[in-house]
Amino acid sequence: MTAEARTPEQWARLYVSCGLRGTHSTAPGFVILPLTGEVTAVNTPGALGDRIVGLMPAARMYGPVLARTKPARCTFLTRFDQSPEPETVARLVRHSVDVGPHRANVILPTGFGPVTREDRYWLCSPRQGEPLPVLSALLDMIADHLDNPA
Repeated sequence: MTAEARTPEQWARLYVSCGLRGTHSTAPGFVILPLTGEVTAVNTPGALGDRIVGLMPAARMYGPVLARTKPARCTFLTRFDQSPEPETVARLVRHSVDVGPHRANVILPTGFGPVTREDRYWLCSPRQGEPLPVLSALLDMIADHLDNPA
């Protein structure tokens, strides 16, 4: 994203232009991305998320990643392609990784940089014309690195 919006409505329009359809602003001024059958979110502990972000370019995988510091977590926005196997979900959960449930929401930042009123920021911001990574591919990458030291 190159242009900075000023109002929540402008931020929502900017995110929609980057392919995050359904993004809208709420009355209190938050910008919300609903998780649908098309878009989902994968949440990881911060250190694991940082590792995965570093591995994504070599795997030719790109896409938006949010971070927050307290507690340290990363949220990867993905395109839903298939539900993970129950064994995979159980293994991920044991490592504090979860896939955001259908019909949940993700609050998106209304600013750039590590200090936003939402207490979350973009590690990798969404970009126009850049497709979201596929959920199954991201989960495979995460699963492959659960037990590897940093």
